[in-house]
Amino acid sequence: MPFEFSISCPSGSIASSVASEPLEDTVDYDYLVMQGCRILSDVGCGFHIGGFGDADWGFDVSYDMSTFVEQLPSLIGSLRLNGTGEVDFYSQGVERSLAFKRVGDSYEIRCYSRTSWKPSPSVEFVECVSMEAMLDELTFDFSMALKRTSSEICRLEPFRSWCREGGNADVHATR
Repeated sequence: MPFEFSISCPSGSIASSVASEPLEDTVDYDYLVMQGCRILSDVGCGFHIGGFGDADWGFDVSYDMSTFVEQLPSLIGSLRLNGTGEVDFYSQGVERSLAFKRVGDSYEIRCYSRTSWKPSPSVEFVECVSMEAMLDELTFDFSMALKRTSSEICRLEPFRSWCREGGNADVHATR
């Protein structure tokens, strides 16, 4: 099972009472991500992440996914700038980190666990094109799902830009 991640949401309208709550802060990125993940959890979105010998890491949307989305701008920026990056999944029970390093046309990804779970293998390779597509798709789908809930968050940066930059016109719907 190669390393992969994606978000999925119910098809059709995804109304959320949480999305209509006023935002306490419109510039704090981490706060906005946490609120966005809370909204997406409320409407039944799912987050899949797996790899390193485990097809499904069992992440929830409201907390575990937010730890990943919080780190996306720095990961994407670092990968573009120097071909390296890190993500720390610090959620209790998950507690693992990934180190990315560009090697030719692929990213070498090393997984480090801080629990009894051990990655097997501890190193995987994902083609750069595939990794960049997954990152683009995740940012796009995250923002589009928030847009479908009528959340104010989708009108704020960087989420507004993510809606425009994505290549996929629809959020992946679960059947």
